[in-house]
Amino acid sequence: MNLNIKELLSISRPRFWMYVLGTFLVGMISSGNPFNYDTETTILLVVFSIFFSFPANLLIYGVNDIYDYETDILNDKKSNYEKILSPAKHKKLWMIICLLTFPFITCFFFVSTYTLCAIVVFIFMGLFYSAPPIRAKSKPPLDILFSSIIYISPGIIGFLITGNTKVQWLAVLGGLIWASAMQTYSAVPDIKADRASGVETLATKLGHRKALWFCLLAYLLSSIIGTIYVGTVAVLFGTVYVVVVALSLYNSTKVFKYYTYFPLINIIGGTVLFFYLFFNALR
Repeated sequence: MNLNIKELLSISRPRFWMYVLGTFLVGMISSGNPFNYDTETTILLVVFSIFFSFPANLLIYGVNDIYDYETDILNDKKSNYEKILSPAKHKKLWMIICLLTFPFITCFFFVSTYTLCAIVVFIFMGLFYSAPPIRAKSKPPLDILFSSIIYISPGIIGFLITGNTKVQWLAVLGGLIWASAMQTYSAVPDIKADRASGVETLATKLGHRKALWFCLLAYLLSSIIGTIYVGTVAVLFGTVYVVVVALSLYNSTKVFKYYTYFPLINIIGGTVLFFYLFFNALR
């Protein structure tokens, strides 16, 4: 069966594109003034910006939809907020994912060894978070480890493409902790469906309230680390995340509703962070 453009865009979750594209751009801008890069570096940054929009997200979420079908049909969040992909379209989707990813492989010959390693890590995690034989999303704590690396590794790639190798690993750790909170929070509305289909996640292991407490503490810790690098920006958005999780603890029936606000919160936060770093880089 064929997949049209509208279906492919839906599968790629446009509201989530900035989760990987945003971290790529933040990683790039944290390396320095973007107007100082040579032509080859600029071209690579543009090419990978394109990759981390539609193609990379189709890879992540397309593979997820293929291997999550048995869980998705039991999940109200999936049927109401997203869409369930018919098994008849799985093979076609695999072909499209491969066709869209393959052209970018040629860029591997123009990046450093460090950058190449980071790209391979991203693709590996993106595939095997959902796909067997690893299927990390059903093996806690691998679920939060793989998911966090998927969302933070593009930032490392953006940083390394510029030629800068002095990675601030504490900042990376803060990002990983933030991403682990984001992944766990998104899994809370799925607890019932995941348990019904026999899928284990950190959220199903901890249970509703403990999972939310984990998110609250993780957001708090990541914002503390963030203050070292971006000061009040981290405090501001750390407060927003903590308040949302605290509200979720207070009123557990609205967790899914609060979850739908996160794309907007993340996009605003990422945009503010990007321009904060951008104007600092121009000084």
